[in-house]
Amino acid sequence: MPLSEESSYIRECLSRDGALRAKELNQPRDELRKTVTEIKKNVHTQLEQTRKTNKNVYGIAKELRKLHREGINNATNSVTVVAVLFATVAFAAIFTVPGGSEDDGMAVAVHSAAFRVFFIFNAVALFTSLAVVVVQITLVRRETKSERRVVEVINKLMWLASVCTTVAFLTSTYIVLGRRVQWAAILVTLIGGVIMAGVLGSMTYFVVKSKRIRTIRKREKSSKRSGSASWYHTSEFSDSDFNPIYAI
Repeated sequence: MPLSEESSYIRECLSRDGALRAKELNQPRDELRKTVTEIKKNVHTQLEQTRKTNKNVYGIAKELRKLHREGINNATNSVTVVAVLFATVAFAAIFTVPGGSEDDGMAVAVHSAAFRVFFIFNAVALFTSLAVVVVQITLVRRETKSERRVVEVINKLMWLASVCTTVAFLTSTYIVLGRRVQWAAILVTLIGGVIMAGVLGSMTYFVVKSKRIRTIRKREKSSKRSGSASWYHTSEFSDSDFNPIYAI
């Protein structure tokens, strides 16, 4: 409006009644624009931090997978060495049978029950160890879960070979010592039985406990499957990581 007496009067009336200037009307819009800009900046910063966190978590998961695979490889190599040792002992025991042999190579105690038990369990220990060796040198494993399943089966076979070797040794003590020193054979049997029962019982307990823990964690993982990608990478190793004692 052009400057005049009427416009001055209207301006005074508007100011007296609390009217705002034109530049003051734009202030809320500027504040809103500033707030939206800050929100966008904060969201961008959070997304960038999330991306970096996911990248770091993926790297940690990759390292954990590598360490897990190395641990399984070390376990399989150790089992192979032990299986070869068991097979060597069992194979040599059949040529140096307890009680000695006749001139024609026939075992002296071939008709005794203890020798028959010794022969059967020694043969089972030999063939079980050889089966483990064949699996170890033939099978090529790539996936971590498949490797763990193979190690579980192989370890159970080694348990069987250990039990059979123990029984073969205990029965050979009865053959070698005979009835005159039978108390020594009974004492060795009690000692060996207590040791093997304690070890196998403890290992069975830890195996059952580990399987139960893995089952619970699998249920938790399936319930949180819809979570973020970082959870998926870290939960992949929740079956066996960070346990103070882990039995396969």
